[in-house]
Amino acid sequence: MAIKAAVPAFYFSADSDAYTQYVRSAANVSGWTTQQVEWAIEQEQTATLEAVVAAIDIRWSFDASPSLDEIEQSLIAYAMIYGWPALVVIDNVTNVDAPEMGEGHAGLDELCAFFHDLARRMESAIILLHHVTGVYNDGMNPIPLSGIKGQVGRVPEVILTLHRGGTEHEGYDLRVSNVKNRGGKADASGFTFARLNWQPERMQISG
Repeated sequence: MAIKAAVPAFYFSADSDAYTQYVRSAANVSGWTTQQVEWAIEQEQTATLEAVVAAIDIRWSFDASPSLDEIEQSLIAYAMIYGWPALVVIDNVTNVDAPEMGEGHAGLDELCAFFHDLARRMESAIILLHHVTGVYNDGMNPIPLSGIKGQVGRVPEVILTLHRGGTEHEGYDLRVSNVKNRGGKADASGFTFARLNWQPERMQISG
């Protein structure tokens, strides 16, 4: 999503390491499969990949448990050189080290409120990736608003849930449910969704 947005972005990848994100990003922009990218890395034949990856306008942080202060200071440092990023991704919000926000559902609510305020101050879009409750973990069925782990639906302006459709034989699609939209239509059940073409082996989404 961050690559397809084609805007200056800052991605806090607490949930995935640099190698994983390189493989995914290189597959997305090159059209290669992730297996082909991994083979090229093993063979030290990445010149073609480096050329296309270099054009991605994303700054990465791979701290596995960033604090709120570290996140904010990283964004300020970025802004001093480039201006505020148009897009910030926090992957995953539960990896953020924020004991000052409290514990449990209330703590997640406070964490969302912090990023909500930060987005307004920066005039940027901040996307928080988050988990769902156990019954929806297989990603095979529409995920309702109530299926979000910790019930953090109060603060965010928009909440999208994703599940997989199709088969290996027919081809997969990614189904996006708009379960909350403060400025427009939404269906909290998750059963109203858009279908996007999805090639997971190439990390590509279209439609």
